[in-house]
Order: sequence, then C-alpha cells, then structure tokens
Amino acid sequence: MSPHVNVIPVHLKMTSAFIIREEGTILVDSGYPGSENAILEKLREIGGSPDDLRLIILTHGHADHAGSAAALQEKTGAKVAVHRMDADKVRKGIQGTLHPTCFSGQILGLFFGQKKSSRYPAFEPDILIDDSLELDEYGVRGKVIHTPGHSPGCVSILLDNGDAIVGDLIFPSIPLEKPSLPFWADDPAEARKSIKKLIEKTSGKIYIAHGKSYSSKEVKEGFRKLFESPAET
Repeated sequence: MSPHVNVIPVHLKMTSAFIIREEGTILVDSGYPGSENAILEKLREIGGSPDDLRLIILTHGHADHAGSAAALQEKTGAKVAVHRMDADKVRKGIQGTLHPTCFSGQILGLFFGQKKSSRYPAFEPDILIDDSLELDEYGVRGKVIHTPGHSPGCVSILLDNGDAIVGDLIFPSIPLEKPSLPFWADDPAEARKSIKKLIEKTSGKIYIAHGKSYSSKEVKEGFRKLFESPAET
C-alpha cells in the first residue's frame, strides 16, 4: 500500500467533511441535508468518482455531520459506519438536545438546536462501531477510536501517518480560535478524557469540523492542564 495519504477538506454549510485518499477512498462526515452533491463534486474534482467511495464514517449523529449520509449511501453504495451509542440518532434522524459548555454554545444553540436544524433523513447504518474500527480493509491505514464527550457515540479517525480527524471533539475558541472544548457536550469531563487520549496517540495535524486544522503540539498546549501532574497544578 502506498505510504502517501491525502486528507482533503470539503467545506460545506457551517461545517466540513473530509475525504481520505490512499489506496482506497473514505469520507468522514456528510454535512447537513443537501450536501451530497458538493461532496461528490469535490470527489470528482480530485480525480475520483462516487464508485470509489468505500466507507462513510460519521463522527457522531448530529445533523451537520450525518445529514447527507442517507443520500450518499444511496448514490455511492458506500457503507456507513457510526458508533453504536449514536446509532439511534441516525435511525430516527434526530440529533437530540445540545448541552452548551460556554456562552458561545448558549447563543449558537438557539439556532443549531431548532427543529429544522436538528433533523435529517433517517437511515440504517451498515456498521456499528464499538471501541474501534480498523480501516485497512477499506484501503486506508488507520483506525477509528471512540472519543465520547460531545455526544456519547463520538469517534475520531487516527491515521498511521500521525494525523487525526476529530469532528466536534475540539472547537476553535471565540475570538482567538485556539483549540478548546466543544461548544456543546453531553459530558464535558468525558470530552477532556477523550482529548487527552487523542493527543497521546497523535503527532501530526488534527482536523476539526468547524475551523482550521491544528498541530498536535497546538492542541496539547491548548489543553496543557490535562497533561500536568497533580504536583504541577
């Protein structure tokens, strides 16, 4: 298998999906409903086709990440994977209540929590993730790991080259855009544990859904208190 892997961001309405291309092609997240054509156009732009897509991984079951999964499942024939603990969200097409962790989350939640922004076409996932999912059989060297906190079934993708795609596990702070906790989290303490676990396993770029990518060094610095011993805090 080629040692070279490409992570191509697909900028959508208020979020980003990511195409991973190595020997195979994988999509991470699908944007809001109606994003499927933009994703497929990006795939063609980089020299691929809908038939190339082997797997769609949803980092969690919120509408801005799972909204176009049903359409892409139908158009490409790719399998859709979601963590078992977020499977009911996609089966019902309802993301559930957002729990703000900060003032920005309280304000933005007035929009993102509305019924029209929180529902999407329901579908049955093909693969239910538990602790992890190896990606080699789909032509990408890496794996999916469980990183709960933002929602119970949040996952992140760890690539063998040291990069990671983490969905909403990390958000950019306002206005400094430094790596911070997600604006919404069902369990903020779990989110911190997941960020710590992630940083201990990565060495390259960390791609987030809402904002620019960070280096693992930037994220570790942003969450340095997670790595301090009790004597240092």
